Amino acid sequence: MSGRLGKWILPILLVGCQLEPEVVYVPEIIHDTTYVSTETSFSLATAAKLYMSAIDTVRLVYWYSVTKLDSVPIDSVFLTGYLHKWDAFRMSADMMDSTRVSVWPDNAGSWMSIYNYSQGEFNASNKWNANNWPDGLVTYSIGLDYK
Repeated sequence: MSGRLGKWILPILLVGCQLEPEVVYVPEIIHDTTYVSTETSFSLATAAKLYMSAIDTVRLVYWYSVTKLDSVPIDSVFLTGYLHKWDAFRMSADMMDSTRVSVWPDNAGSWMSIYNYSQGEFNASNKWNANNWPDGLVTYSIGLDYK
């Protein structure tokens, strides 16, 4: 009986093994972080000054000093100067100017090293008639961007 049982069980086991799903191990996909932007740190000091560029024309100059506070490598550093005219209640503002400049490579050998810096000034892209300059609150801000 064991011969006859083995004659039937062995083919059933072999057929059953062949019907098992094939197990395939997929290797883990590792994300390449080469081009992922990383956070970096800067110190930024700014100022803005109005001056008369003609008898009836007002111009604005943004001044900046940027210092890199870490050694994360980056390609370029950009500053954007914004000028806002606020309403009487200081609840909303209208943008009077938006000027974007690249501060690389001025005064900076490389933005890859810690404490590299750039300082300078840039003119606002707009000019204003002195008679049309707002009577209320006007503020500026400078934003920093890098890639």
